[in-house]
Amino acid sequence: MIGEAIRGQSRVGRVDAAPAGGAIFFSPKRLRWLSLLPTVLLAVAALVVLALTRFDGLYGQDSFAYFHYATGPLRQGLLHRQPPPPFFWPPGYPLLVAAMSVLVGIIPLAGQIVSVAAGAAVPAFTVLLAAEMGKSDHPMATNRRWQLVPLVAGLIVAVTGQLLQSSLVVMADTLGLALATAGAWAFVRYRRTGKARWLAISAAAFAGAIITRWIYGLVALPFALWSLVLLAGRPRRVALRHGAGAAAAVAVILGPVMLPAAAGLIAGGNLPFAGDLQVYSWSLVNAFRRVFVTGDGELSYSLPNGLYYAIAPAFWWFWGPPLAVLVLLGLRAVLRRGAMPSAYLLVAWVAIVYAFHAGAPWQNPRFALAYLPPLAILAALGFAQLQAAAHQQIRRAATIVLVGGLALAAAGSVVVTNEFIERKQNDVATVRWTERLAPANARLLTFGLTATFQQYGRLETLDLSELGSAKMAALLSDGRPTVVLLDVPGIERQWTGLPPWVNYRSLRDGPGLVPIGVRSGVTLFVVRRAAP
Repeated sequence: MIGEAIRGQSRVGRVDAAPAGGAIFFSPKRLRWLSLLPTVLLAVAALVVLALTRFDGLYGQDSFAYFHYATGPLRQGLLHRQPPPPFFWPPGYPLLVAAMSVLVGIIPLAGQIVSVAAGAAVPAFTVLLAAEMGKSDHPMATNRRWQLVPLVAGLIVAVTGQLLQSSLVVMADTLGLALATAGAWAFVRYRRTGKARWLAISAAAFAGAIITRWIYGLVALPFALWSLVLLAGRPRRVALRHGAGAAAAVAVILGPVMLPAAAGLIAGGNLPFAGDLQVYSWSLVNAFRRVFVTGDGELSYSLPNGLYYAIAPAFWWFWGPPLAVLVLLGLRAVLRRGAMPSAYLLVAWVAIVYAFHAGAPWQNPRFALAYLPPLAILAALGFAQLQAAAHQQIRRAATIVLVGGLALAAAGSVVVTNEFIERKQNDVATVRWTERLAPANARLLTFGLTATFQQYGRLETLDLSELGSAKMAALLSDGRPTVVLLDVPGIERQWTGLPPWVNYRSLRDGPGLVPIGVRSGVTLFVVRRAAP
């Protein structure tokens, strides 16, 4: 399919003569094969990392929640033909993990298969989207320079460090991004061909993205608005038929999720699948702030939110400065020269994601993935603009910037992935260390590592943030030894006045905490027993 998208470009109009020196060109046949390279590159990299490290994709807290929901209540519900039970996040990703678990078993690999496949699909759909935009918009797309835009965009996506990392874990990020990019490609194809099936495919893909990550509901807005404009320009019967097909696709996918959420809203309780929306807040002022007080405690960052998400592509975990500079050149081409009319959709996509995250009180490299494909295409457009320059030195410099930027991003991918997996391995090592030091028959109270201990450890583990004073008193009075594992400076800095801090202080100032070991920033205490 990618090859067909590239092949279709060479059939329209003429191909300009290639200027000598500094420009990169391939024959159409070779280019068709090379268009598969980004997908293969990311898939192979992910599989090699998993084979060498035996990383199981579980880390932190959220991935454990996804895995246990998908392979527990959701899987059982599906096997008994029941609707998905309530969950904190939308159920799109867990549904696929549950289905995969039927094939491979109730193991984290079920989630990793979905994540790797979706991660590899992101550069594939980016290539398709860029190629389709070229065919739809501009006769320059018949130039060999413009034929490189899809390949370059796909390669840029494939070497993104955060995308590789997210492809290895049991999380929803890569699936939502792949579906949104597929929806964008299908829409641009509908714009060119006018065939109803492409509008329905676009609607279905965006609906799938929305029930995977809610942010793609915002990304879908400019595509939906342009769809209405296109339908308004068609004969009424055609417009109704096309619109009805797209609406039906959306209803089938979104209905089972939105109806329970609406029922929960009417009942005044918690909204199923919308827990993250309920805790989110947004303010324009947040773009200029770097310290926030949220349900996650006090969050202090080194950069204001607006600046963080504006320069995210220049960070080593994304691309680095060379490729980020190409984005600016591509954006200039779109805004000043009208390089591709449909590229305004890319600008809208980036602007929506940026505005949403800049105004929310969180900074996370994962969140920047949501505008990866449009940024990659803009960077490829920037490279194409330089390749079209009359001066040979500019074309050569463009090639050096691109190759150097890809190499830097690939190196960053290795570093960010290695450091991430090392942190997970260190967490598991902390579990083993704690088990060696803990008294026999001890229970553990911890915070931050709760899910890791519950997955890999033997100690009965309770989360310090979930214990009330009555529960705490009952635990301490049953005669069993109790140990506490905490990042004390982190608790004091971030969680002052909140349950983890309150419970830590009550243990420290009440029965007392005796330190018995320190490892990687966390301290293991044993709770002093009351005198008989």
